[in-house]
Amino acid sequence: MILAISRFVAVSVAVFAGHAMSAECDNPTTLNFLLIPQSNADKGVSAMQPLLAELEKETGKKVKTNIPPSYGAVVESLLAESTDIAMLGPASFASAMSNGAAIQVFASYSAKAGPFQDEGPYYHSLLVVRNRSQFTSIEKLKGSTLSLVDPLSTSGSVIPRHLFSPMIGGSLEKYFGRIVYTGGHDKSAAAVLDGRADAAFVSTLLLSEFIREGKGIENDYRILWKSEPIPLDPFVYRTRLCAPIKEKIRKVFLTATENSHKATLQWLNASRIVAFSGENYRTISQIMQSLPK
Repeated sequence: MILAISRFVAVSVAVFAGHAMSAECDNPTTLNFLLIPQSNADKGVSAMQPLLAELEKETGKKVKTNIPPSYGAVVESLLAESTDIAMLGPASFASAMSNGAAIQVFASYSAKAGPFQDEGPYYHSLLVVRNRSQFTSIEKLKGSTLSLVDPLSTSGSVIPRHLFSPMIGGSLEKYFGRIVYTGGHDKSAAAVLDGRADAAFVSTLLLSEFIREGKGIENDYRILWKSEPIPLDPFVYRTRLCAPIKEKIRKVFLTATENSHKATLQWLNASRIVAFSGENYRTISQIMQSLPK
């Protein structure tokens, strides 16, 4: 009788422990994958399909892709925990983390060299003007029209506001006569070419893509300022996802090669996807925390 009771208690404890463990993680039937609304995001949806199809096969779950209308909407989605996996910009990741999002970085990618882009998992913010314009120095830009991308764009707004502003002795608003947000690096690059903006802060990675797509040539632009290296876009997943799911996500992303996932890596202009962590974004996180709320 005592032995039977002991077995009952042991089984009950084991069942309770199992329920408690399962309650500590999420095991959704569908994995929601989010892309930041950068200039080539629509192409990214189709380019990512082979990799996401493999993720469906590996996890046994449907993967649904979404592109929010703005960087702010990206952060809101992460805070609401309605996104399971995402490719973010460094600043949108830092903003989400500073607001309490339960996410973890697991990967980034190593970019191939381009017209303005160095090879490796880093890029730069550039201040560019049209090569044949009168703007041959930063000083000559005072009172001109500046194009930014989005308030939460790392290279198209955040880095310039934090690292470039001290060079001109004040805010961008006080130095430039007018500031416009275009919503995309390609749109900012185009605005400089067609005269709607005198200068723009853009990403080396996305300006290189703009050139590769034949929308301009390298000699169209003059660089007046270049930032220190910035880590490339992080891939993140929700912290509360069950460990086996996170392990399978890492496996699928980190084993992608140019042979197995050519379209995905071509879209990223990358040689491979590499393991990364939140520690790689410490500097940008500190910058975001120092900015006025």
